Amino acid sequence: MTTPAKDDATTRETTLDQEFDRLVPVCQHISIWARKLTSSERPLTALAAKHVQDLCATIVQLRIYATEPSRGPADARQLSQSLTRCKRQLFETISLLSFTSGAEQDDQEGAINELYARRHILGSGTYSDYTPPSHGRVDGMIRFGLELKGIIEALVSDSPAAGLTPAAAVTRFQQLEPRILELFTSTDELFSPRHVQKYQSIAETPYILDTTGEAYAGSYGTVQKVVHKRTGEPLAMKTFQNIFSKKQRKQILREIGILEVCDHRNIVSFIHAFSTEDDDQAIRVVMSPWAPYTLLRFLSSFDNKRKACCPWFQPDAAQSNRHIYRIMYELADAVDFLHGHRIKHKDIKPDNILLYQEASESPTALITDVGVSKIYKPGGPTNFDKSTYAYLAPEQHAKKESSLRSDVWQLGCCFAELLAVAKSGFSGYEKLHYSFNRDEEDCACSIALERPSFTAAFGDICMRGSAAQKKAYAVAAAMLELEPQDRWTIDKVRGELSKLPGVKQRA
Repeated sequence: MTTPAKDDATTRETTLDQEFDRLVPVCQHISIWARKLTSSERPLTALAAKHVQDLCATIVQLRIYATEPSRGPADARQLSQSLTRCKRQLFETISLLSFTSGAEQDDQEGAINELYARRHILGSGTYSDYTPPSHGRVDGMIRFGLELKGIIEALVSDSPAAGLTPAAAVTRFQQLEPRILELFTSTDELFSPRHVQKYQSIAETPYILDTTGEAYAGSYGTVQKVVHKRTGEPLAMKTFQNIFSKKQRKQILREIGILEVCDHRNIVSFIHAFSTEDDDQAIRVVMSPWAPYTLLRFLSSFDNKRKACCPWFQPDAAQSNRHIYRIMYELADAVDFLHGHRIKHKDIKPDNILLYQEASESPTALITDVGVSKIYKPGGPTNFDKSTYAYLAPEQHAKKESSLRSDVWQLGCCFAELLAVAKSGFSGYEKLHYSFNRDEEDCACSIALERPSFTAAFGDICMRGSAAQKKAYAVAAAMLELEPQDRWTIDKVRGELSKLPGVKQRA
């Protein structure tokens, strides 16, 4: 009974050796292909080169392990599983190199493509477990299926399969070949980064525009409510009008590119981008969810109006503060996600923060509008003016090097305003707002430039209270340090906020 087992093991080893004999030359060819790519200093090329190195190292290690004479049947099974993983890694590497060879490598586009490759080709584990909806691509696949069904029907339309001669089948295929090529080309485009789908008109898209609702102005675009025809889900559609130049289009595609890689439950989700033949100077970007209630509206509303929209809120109440602390934590977590992927938002302000389901017992904070966001590179060029003036960090005003900690400053300003309202309602907001936005002629109307009066007013409103209130105040104050190096990182902010009541579990 032992002989068949030995023969079996020998057969398995022979098969594995054959697999390695196939893989090694493939790996060598991939290495040559990778070396032909441009400078490895570019993020996408560097990622591809590293993935090729990792693949080659994996294959070498596996082959060494496979040739060890002391291996038993259990080791062979483990080796077979490792080989399967190695094949998956090989497929990812080829896909990555194919993407790299045709993708933009330089500047912001190259950096965004590197993030896209990590997320959508390699499935990087650095992303959160949250997977946003993707109706645009789902609808595209539905159309692909219907079109493919039509092609198959056309291939066998005239005769039963048994009666279709080889010559007739070839002729039929040649007639349908342009249609087949167009179908697969359009499907490939659908899954390419920053793809803007083309329709004849809005009526042809998967969305119904809610013409009764209000339109909201964002950076360079107008946001309206649409409803998805198939699911009935309310979504937000941002319309960019009057796109005449390549520079304008490039900026919009950059915004789409950043949204595509932001898979976080506290950042608005990219759904679909499209244009229409009857309005070809516009691009529309669909996002989820539809959440028109901004943090600015929450802060600046009179107490009775705020209460009508947010029944859970009561100034200086412990239960209400639990909601506030959780909102702060969610926003810090979202910015931590951005910074973890080298994305600098650049324009964090109350008007770019949404409260989703604001009337519920568990409102969700969302960061939106990445229109001026960028992939941060230390020492890289920056435009200091592409942010909201009142929330610019001190170093941005001074036009010194702006880092990710400029985002921390901007978020700290939002937290200070939020805590002032949490403590004293509208009167707290009014007092804090007046501290940097007075009618006096010499008032700079910027928190950074009016920092002494702003921090004095913030301390006067929020320094006293419960232990939790004092801690929340201390966190926001640490985010508003004048020098960037003294300012907390967003990771530190997130960690300290996680200790506040109401954060670990939804209130």
